[in-house]
Amino acid sequence: MAARIRRAAGICLLAAILPLSGCDDTDGMDAKDRAAAIEAALAYEQAQVDRDWEAACEAGTKRLLHSLGADTVAECIEIYDVPPLRTYSDVRVSIGEAVEVPSFGRHPAGIGLRATIKRGQPDPFSSHTALRLVPGDKGTWLVDQAAHLIAVEDSDAEGTDAERRTLADRTDAEAVRAALERE
Repeated sequence: MAARIRRAAGICLLAAILPLSGCDDTDGMDAKDRAAAIEAALAYEQAQVDRDWEAACEAGTKRLLHSLGADTVAECIEIYDVPPLRTYSDVRVSIGEAVEVPSFGRHPAGIGLRATIKRGQPDPFSSHTALRLVPGDKGTWLVDQAAHLIAVEDSDAEGTDAERRTLADRTDAEAVRAALERE
C-alpha cells in the first residue's frame, strides 16, 4: 500500500514538474518559436479582418506573395484592396495548436496552425485556414502558405469539398498537416 502511495505521489509530482521543464506534446518545438509563430499567425489573420493589407502582405513570404500573383508588397496591397461587399460586427480570430510541418513542394519545414475567423451579424459564419509559418529575419515568423479548410455543414459530397470536409473532421494537427501537404 505504501509503495502505491509513493508511486502515485511520484506520478503527481512528475505531472506537476514536466510542464515547468518545457516538456510538452509539441513535437519538440521550442516554446519561444511556438509562441512567436502563434503571435505572427494571429497578427496576420487580424490584419486581414481589419483590412490592413499592408500589415497582412508584409507578414507573408515572397512565396506567399507570388502565389497571390504579386511580386511586391505594394502589388499585394493592390490585389487585396477592393471595397468590401458588406461589413460585419463581432469578428473574432482564434489560433489552434501549433504543430511541426515538414517541407512540402516549394514550402520549407515550419510550424502549422489552424486559424479560425468567426464573424457575427448580419450573417454569422466561421472560416478555417491552415497556415504554414516559417522563420523570417531577426526572429520573426512569416506566413508561407495558407490552405482553406471547410466546415462539414458547408460542403458538398464530391470533389474538393469532400476532401476539405474530410480534413475538417480531423483534429487540428491532422487537418493542418494534411491541408499543407497539398497544393
